[in-house]
Amino acid sequence: MLPHSYTVDSLSQSEDLASAILASANPSQIAATCSSIDSFLHSHTPDQSRHFFSITFPTLICKLFGFNENATSLPQPQQPQKPQHPQSNGWIELASQPNHQDLSSKIFSLLSPNGTLMNSISAVDRHSLVKYVFPVERLPEWVRFMLSSEKDCRVLSDLCPLFKGKVKEDSVKGSLCQIQLNVFEYYLFWFAYYPVCKGNSENLESNTVKKSKKFRLENWTNSIRGFSGSSKREVEQKFEGNLYVQLLYAYLRAFVPIFDLGAHQPYRSSILNYSLKCDGSIIFRAEFLVNVLVHYWLVDNDFSPLPVNVCKSFGVSFPFRSVLGETPPTSGLGEVVKLFVKYLNLSSVISMDGFDNIEYSESPRWRASGGFESGKSRDVVSVSSSASSVGSWNSWIQRPLFRFILRTFLFCPVGSSIKNASQVFSVWVSYMEPWTISLDDFAELDEIVNGSSKDSRKQEAQSQASGYSQLWQRFVLSNYLYYSSLVMHFIGFAHKFLHTDPEVIVQMVLKVVSLLTSSKELIDLIRNVDTVFHSKQAISSKSTLNSLYRFVPSIREQLQVK
Repeated sequence: MLPHSYTVDSLSQSEDLASAILASANPSQIAATCSSIDSFLHSHTPDQSRHFFSITFPTLICKLFGFNENATSLPQPQQPQKPQHPQSNGWIELASQPNHQDLSSKIFSLLSPNGTLMNSISAVDRHSLVKYVFPVERLPEWVRFMLSSEKDCRVLSDLCPLFKGKVKEDSVKGSLCQIQLNVFEYYLFWFAYYPVCKGNSENLESNTVKKSKKFRLENWTNSIRGFSGSSKREVEQKFEGNLYVQLLYAYLRAFVPIFDLGAHQPYRSSILNYSLKCDGSIIFRAEFLVNVLVHYWLVDNDFSPLPVNVCKSFGVSFPFRSVLGETPPTSGLGEVVKLFVKYLNLSSVISMDGFDNIEYSESPRWRASGGFESGKSRDVVSVSSSASSVGSWNSWIQRPLFRFILRTFLFCPVGSSIKNASQVFSVWVSYMEPWTISLDDFAELDEIVNGSSKDSRKQEAQSQASGYSQLWQRFVLSNYLYYSSLVMHFIGFAHKFLHTDPEVIVQMVLKVVSLLTSSKELIDLIRNVDTVFHSKQAISSKSTLNSLYRFVPSIREQLQVK
C-alpha cells in the first residue's frame, strides 16, 4: 500500500498537469507540457499513475484532438468529457501546420507506440486500475441505436467482438447499458472517432456554402497509380505534414502484425518481433485496433452493419434501414481509409509465395467485422488462424469496405462535391490492385515515423510484382464483387454525376476500364465467374468453369442485405 503522502502528491501533480494542458495553446507551451507529462510518467509507478489517467488523461485527449469543452470541469473515469466538434486549435491540428515540425515530433514522441505514455497505459491496464465510460453519442451510429434498447444491447457483445465484455449495465440509470473501456481502448476509440467527427463538422460547414471552389482533377489523380502527371512526392509531402496519419501508421505497424516482415520491422522492440503464440495480448490489440477502425470508419451509419448470416445465427433482426436510412459514409475519410486498407492488404502481398498452394472447399465467407464466422467460437479464431487464409486481414475488411464503397456510389447526393467520392474511388482502385502494393509505398512514412531509410528497402521493393498474374486468382475470386457488382454501381454513379465534372468522371471510367482490361487472364477470370454465377452447374462441362462453382454460394451470401 502506498503512503498517504505519495497519493496526495500524485493527485496534486495530476491536477496541475491537467491545468497545464488546458492552458497550453502555443507550440512552446505544448512542447513543455508534453515534456512534463513524460517526466511525470517516468517517475511514477502504475499505481501512482492512477490519478493521471483518472484526471489528466481525458483532458489531454480533448486538447490533442481539439474538442471544445468546458475548461472548468475535469473529467472522472466514470464520467469522461464528451467532446463535441474538433477545433482548429487542437494540438494534432496545430502540429500538422507548416513550420511546426518540432512540435509534431514532440507530440508524436509522446503518443508513440513505444513511448512512455503508451507503456504506462499498458502497465495501468495490466492491473485494471482505471475504467472509463465512453459516451454513447460518440459511438458508431448503428451501435447507438442498439444501446437505446435494453433487449438489443444485451446481444451486442455477442454480435460484435469489438464490444465483447464491454457492455455493462448503467449503475445510475439502471436498465440502460453503457460501454466501459480500459485506458488503451478508451484512447483508440477517441483516436478513431476524431476523423469521423472532423468529417461531420466539415460537412456541416460545406453545406452552408453551396457553391464552393470547383474540385479539380489534379487534386485526386495524384493519389491514383497510373494517371499521367501524378506526383508521388506530392502525396508523400501530404503525409509528412499530417501528424494524425503518421500516428495511424505507427499504431498499425506496432500493433497489427503482417506475418513476418523479416528485416523490415520499424519497431525492433515491438510486437512484430514476437511470435503470435507467445502473448494473447498481441492478438487482442491487433484485432481490437482493426475492429475499432472498421466500425468507426467503414460501418458507422450503414443500415446493414453485420452480415445477414451472423444476425440469423443469433436470431435477431434490426430495422436499421428505417432508422439510419440510405446515407453515404462520413465524408473526408478517404485518405485514412486508403492507408488503413493498403496496410492490411500487405498481408496478401507478403503471403503471396504460399498463396497458390492453399486449397479451399469453398470461397472464404465474409466474416462479421471481428474476424470470425457465425457459429465459431470467438476463442478459436485469431490472427494466427486467419493468417493462413486468402488475404489474411483482407477477410476482416471485405464486407465493410465493400459496403463503404457501395454506399458512396449509391447515396452520394446529386449536387454535392465530388471530392469525397473521388477519394473513395481511389480506395476502391487501390484495393482492386493489391499486386501494385509494395513495402516501398510506405517508405516515406517509415522514414518519418521510425527514421528508417528508403534506400535500405529499395531492392526488396523492386522485387514486387507490378501486374496481375495467376498467383492473384484466389484474391480476385474471394473479392469478386469488387470487380463486378461495384463496377456496375460505379457506372450508375458516373452517369449520375457526369454533368458535375465531365473530365473527372471520364478519367475515373478510363481508370476502371484500364484496370479490368490490363490482363487477359484477369478479364477471362471475371467473365468465367460471371458465366458460372448466372448459369446452372449442369450446363458446363469445362473443368475450369466447374472449379469455380464452389464460390457461387459465398457470392450469393455476400449480396444479401438485411
